Amino acid sequence: MENDEPLLSIGELARRTGLPVRTIRFWSDAGVLPPVARTAGGRRLYDAADAAQLELLATLRAHA
Repeated sequence: MENDEPLLSIGELARRTGLPVRTIRFWSDAGVLPPVARTAGGRRLYDAADAAQLELLATLRAHA
């Protein structure tokens, strides 16, 4: 990540996108949306670009 935008936890990402944490975790584990970083405790962290990608994925899934 090259900018100073704050990283989002998976819960914050879920609230921002309206997707369930379970769906984000599934897509992350499948490699569709890997986290940009992890905390020392192993929690996934995402950036604003990930939020935009998730919103696109959700839209495409809804229209499939």
